[in-house]
Amino acid sequence: MQEWLNRIIFDYSSPLTRQGNEHKFGFRIHNPDVMPHSHWHGHIEVNFLFNCEAEYLMNGRKIYVPQGRMILFWASIPHQLTASFGDGYMVNIYIPLQAFQQWKFPSEFIGALLRGEVLVADQTHQTDVELTQLWDKDLNQKNDALTAQVVSEIRGRIRRMSVESYQTFGADKTADKSTRKEQKNPVAGLSHIDTMLRYIADHYDQKITIPDVAAVTGLHPNYAMKLFHRVMKISIKQYINRLRLLHAQALLVDTEQGVLNIAIEAGFGSISRFYDIFQQELHMTPQQYRNKTQKISA
Repeated sequence: MQEWLNRIIFDYSSPLTRQGNEHKFGFRIHNPDVMPHSHWHGHIEVNFLFNCEAEYLMNGRKIYVPQGRMILFWASIPHQLTASFGDGYMVNIYIPLQAFQQWKFPSEFIGALLRGEVLVADQTHQTDVELTQLWDKDLNQKNDALTAQVVSEIRGRIRRMSVESYQTFGADKTADKSTRKEQKNPVAGLSHIDTMLRYIADHYDQKITIPDVAAVTGLHPNYAMKLFHRVMKISIKQYINRLRLLHAQALLVDTEQGVLNIAIEAGFGSISRFYDIFQQELHMTPQQYRNKTQKISA
């Protein structure tokens, strides 16, 4: 829980994020940085602009975002902050796609993001300033229980956006085609990835196989596996297990259910499999995780 990114670090020889960060949450408060070129990574990214405005280039489309607005997009789409106006600051939140999928937002909201839409909230909320500052303070304490609380509150804030009104900006729409700078989307086969991710999100807590996942796309299983790994930097099986693990973590924190029931509800086939994956990924037992996250230091 404590290993969060405080920024996305890029390999300057390419616009891709460094490998191995896709499963980590991240949080950063800073002055807006004009970026020299577009880049992309695997997270769902949330930005807030406080007392400043910004202009983005999202896969070749210019998007202007007023101050106070919440903006949400899948960062695998090439993006670049090209200009900022005002003396304020911005907040970046990086959410692993696996966690975002497990949160079960409205299907049209998730679908828009996975199709490459950029979502900009219509409403502004003054409490966002205090809330993001509280998250920053809590994360700096390196307390697992507080970190789990921050994750829960981020989820709740995104859920509010998903049920309020927001604008969508798609990569295939532009008000001024003469000034549009075309960029190649690095996510070839995006529609197939969208289909696979949404199917997995709906069925990960059941018995699910790679042929099942491939079948919903009409692709051969071998090609579906290769496409998924190329885009997501993780295998289909690993992705399914991470969704199950995130589900189990939430139940360990928020409920008093026994470990066996949690393993079954999250979709693990056996208690031994659950323990193996849990300790492999988190380096502790489920009970140790529960004790650690439910104890808030006075």
